[in-house]
Amino acid sequence: MKLTLVKKTDEAQGTRSFYFKSETPLTWLPGQYIYITLPKLNYEDQRGDIRHFTISASPTEGDFVRITIRVRQESGYKKTLDELPLGSVVEGKGPQGTFLFDKKGNGSNIFLAGGIGITPFRSMTKWIIDNNLGVPIHLIHSNSDSEFVFKNDFEKWADENKNIKLSYFDSSVLGHLDSKNLLNLLSDTDIKTSTFWVVGPNVFVDAMEDILEELKVPEDNIKTEKFTGY
Repeated sequence: MKLTLVKKTDEAQGTRSFYFKSETPLTWLPGQYIYITLPKLNYEDQRGDIRHFTISASPTEGDFVRITIRVRQESGYKKTLDELPLGSVVEGKGPQGTFLFDKKGNGSNIFLAGGIGITPFRSMTKWIIDNNLGVPIHLIHSNSDSEFVFKNDFEKWADENKNIKLSYFDSSVLGHLDSKNLLNLLSDTDIKTSTFWVVGPNVFVDAMEDILEELKVPEDNIKTEKFTGY
């Protein structure tokens, strides 16, 4: 399908959202991703002209396909995407993916995001709010600096919805998010009945899985998605 770039917005230093309009109606579930093929690379990229990105918009926010990326100078693909003028047409495929929110039990939903791994949680949280589900959410966003993507959105939603709690963890100041730090953030939570949703780079997801295993969280209560090569 053809996707036309209609808008760009800065989300944080080095992070930008791109809004596309599909030539045909497109529906997706919160947490799914889409493949985008660029018509031509302006810079060499060994990985080629195609990537997949989580859709950071909720299906309840209209029909624009929104993706949010860290623009890395070493990525010829992302530099090219960043330079695309409005009105450019790219090729899209999807949506795909099985990292989907499902309401289970009465425990809390702990959203553990590493860096740009915040994108599916933005889609899920807005979808939960707009559908009046009222499920308890505790977002823990670990980042390598203080530039937390979508922080304004989440703070607004938390102010308006008592079921949403936020914790921000700047690892450049606090060190790695280890088991001690995580337990401190979850001091008022029954972790054995909670569902943990973990998204981010491989190293972050692997570390969180080890910590949750150490804390005796049931395997069925851990949902993960790894962002590779983002």
